[in-house]
Amino acid sequence: MKLPLHERILLLLEVIALASLITRLLVSGLARVYKYFFCYLIVDLLETVAPLFIGIGNLYFWVFFVFQCIKLCFYVLIVFELYSVLLRDLKGIAQRAKRYSVVALVISVMLSVFVVTALPLPHSLLRKLFYVEIPIMSILVLFIVLITVFLAYYPVPLHRNALVYATGYVVYFISKAALLFMINLYPAASVRTFSTILLYVGPGCVVFWTILLSRESEQRTLSVGSGWSPPERRQQVLLRLRELNDSLLRARK
Repeated sequence: MKLPLHERILLLLEVIALASLITRLLVSGLARVYKYFFCYLIVDLLETVAPLFIGIGNLYFWVFFVFQCIKLCFYVLIVFELYSVLLRDLKGIAQRAKRYSVVALVISVMLSVFVVTALPLPHSLLRKLFYVEIPIMSILVLFIVLITVFLAYYPVPLHRNALVYATGYVVYFISKAALLFMINLYPAASVRTFSTILLYVGPGCVVFWTILLSRESEQRTLSVGSGWSPPERRQQVLLRLRELNDSLLRARK
């Protein structure tokens, strides 16, 4: 079965946007900085291209299933990468945050195993995968919300690229998580119906990254947190954060 014309056009636009972003990251050298994000984009491009050539059928079902498993792993790696690039000047806090994140992810994986082995699941292999993804995606959404709240409250100096990367990914990832939850809330609705909605969000985020990510922005820093506080207060908070970061680094050594 071939895709409808409007979906083929949207997919083609997304392919062009993904290819442009991948090229931009390679040319600017940012592919080495955001390596998991870069690898994810390649996987996403391959998955997006697939239905244009093989249509929607049994073969595409297995291709989609394999790509979803691979992308789930990259979702985890990208969230860890987000912590690293956003808190690159506070490595002690970043390392401690990632340690707690690993513990939470192990618990979510164990919960996924419990879901598969103990609870009744639908016969569809794809819906079984969605059931397994829910605990993991929920934890990742929580991590993204926490880092967003942290950066909104504390005046942490951020590289402009890191802020662009994080802003786009928050929208991109949460929209994908919402798609997953909607599919499971409304099992009678087709996966393609919700996937079509995502076809409008995905290219928008990719274009956003393509326009704003640049080699020059990697050297520019800004602070978005505590914008309502006076400068003296922001400096005090930042000083305490750096002291906490240094103490965590010393404790680790």
